[in-house]
Amino acid sequence: MKRTVFWALVLFLALQVSAFAAGQVKIGVVDTGKVFSESEPGKDAFGKLKAKFETMTKDLERQKKEVTKLREDLQKQGLVLSLEAKQDKELEFKRKVRDFQDTSQAYQQKFAMEKGRLSEPILKLLVEVVKDYGTKNGFTMLVDKNARVSGLLFNDPAIDVTDKITAELNSAWKTKGNK
Repeated sequence: MKRTVFWALVLFLALQVSAFAAGQVKIGVVDTGKVFSESEPGKDAFGKLKAKFETMTKDLERQKKEVTKLREDLQKQGLVLSLEAKQDKELEFKRKVRDFQDTSQAYQQKFAMEKGRLSEPILKLLVEVVKDYGTKNGFTMLVDKNARVSGLLFNDPAIDVTDKITAELNSAWKTKGNK
């Protein structure tokens, strides 16, 4: 997601090269992570993700408790169990751990895919909003504050337009009827 925004901003910059030659340079900074977390579409997407994966989270917690209980039982009973019974308990414990790890990994993959699917339309709209905002307000360049690859190590808070971009994204989201 950050890379897409970064490359979109680089493309925007490339298209605006003539603005550098024309005179005054106006640079702004946008914290896209903050825009996503505080904007209406971002909150909506996060709410959908949370609701969808709530049962999966509960399932993982249940499995974790089972594994913890089995480990504790094995430690407590390890000295009094016969060798065969101890091996059976250890096999059961290893199977439960493996099942927990497999389930956790599968849920993480599903979560990442769903997060990408829900973020895609918001990201596309955000790129449009940033381009429109930059054009309307005479910016030469708007840089993603989180794109450390770009080399941004410091910025004056006065050039941070994150809150304005968030408001523009909320407005565009409502206009497009996505709420």
